[in-house]
Order: sequence, then C-alpha cells, then structure tokens
Amino acid sequence: MSEQLALTEDQRDCLQEVVNVAMGQAGDSLARFLEVFIHLSVPRIRLVAKDDLGTELEGLVGGVGSKVSGVSQGFYHIEDGKGIRGEAIVVFNDTSFKELADLLAYDEELTDAAEKELLMDVTNVLNGACLNGIGEQIETELAYSPPTILGQHVPIADLLEHEKLSWGHALLVEISYTLEDRSFNCTMFLLMPGESILVMKEELDKLLEDL
Repeated sequence: MSEQLALTEDQRDCLQEVVNVAMGQAGDSLARFLEVFIHLSVPRIRLVAKDDLGTELEGLVGGVGSKVSGVSQGFYHIEDGKGIRGEAIVVFNDTSFKELADLLAYDEELTDAAEKELLMDVTNVLNGACLNGIGEQIETELAYSPPTILGQHVPIADLLEHEKLSWGHALLVEISYTLEDRSFNCTMFLLMPGESILVMKEELDKLLEDL
C-alpha cells in the first residue's frame, strides 16, 4: 500500500511548489499580523507510517523531551464519497510566548488562558492563509473543523497522545516559520492519510498536465 501512496518525483516537485506558494502567503499574513520579517524553511515532504509519527515529529522540533505547545485543526473536501482530508498541527517552541506577547504589546500576565489566545491567533493566521493557498491552486475549496489545543509545555509525544490515528500511512508536509532576530519558532505539519494522498496525487497530475 505504501508503494501505491508514494509520490513520483514530478508529483513531489509539484506539491513542493504548491506548498511554497501557500506558505509564502501564510508567512506574509503572519508578518503583517506581527509586523516583523518572517523566515520560511524549504517545505519537507515525505510519507510516514503511523507508528513512526511521534519519532518523526520529535526530530523536527528539538528532540525527545523538548517542551512544546500545539494546536490541531482538521481540513477536508469530500465530493462523491471521496476527497481530501487531513490535519494541520502547528507546534510552538516554549520561547515563543514571550516573543509573541512582546510583538503584540500584550502587557498582562501570560496565564494559560492568555497563552491559548496567542496560540489560537497565530494558528488561525497560518492555517487560514496556507490551507486556502493550497486549495486555490488545486481548485478545491477546503472546509475546516474548529481548532483544538493539543497541549501546552509538554513533550511532543504527549501532544499526540489524544490523537486517534486510524490510518496506516500519511503524507507529512513540514513548514517552519521563524522571526528575524528573535527566538520565536513554530512549525506547521500537514498530515494527509491514505485515501487523501491518492486524491492529491490525481490533483497534482492535473496541474502537471497543464504545464
């Protein structure tokens, strides 16, 4: 099954370009929201097995035991019984809250509730711009579930504890955002499980045919 889900080199290049455009739009939205210059990573794309997801994410956000906070939001487009669905998980390092509070001129004490508000604000900016950007390019209007706080100041493995993963393999897209001269860092992970990958492959093939 994993061989059937694997992207060809052309499909991977095409998806990387789609994500590049979308993350650029998201970075621009975040830069305007925070009034600061945003650095973007090159998006990384790979197929990951369910049992390896925790280890994969640990390696991307600082290793085992690194404390992070995260927000999850589902996205989907179902038509004729099939379509794209997945989850956008935005993970913040623990230094991000003070940086965000400073940039947004937040003068009150950073309570759990205040941190949740900051998490939600930034996640809404990133997810809205990035997912809309992807949807526009593949001519698919994505719908979203309400965002959910996965955890605050916990190891990445604990962040994923609540996840009921029903898939065997998923396409993992990793996008990192950092701020110039600041320790803020957040990483967006887009996860698309099995059947969604097949639909995405079809959409990428359509884009490639138009080139």
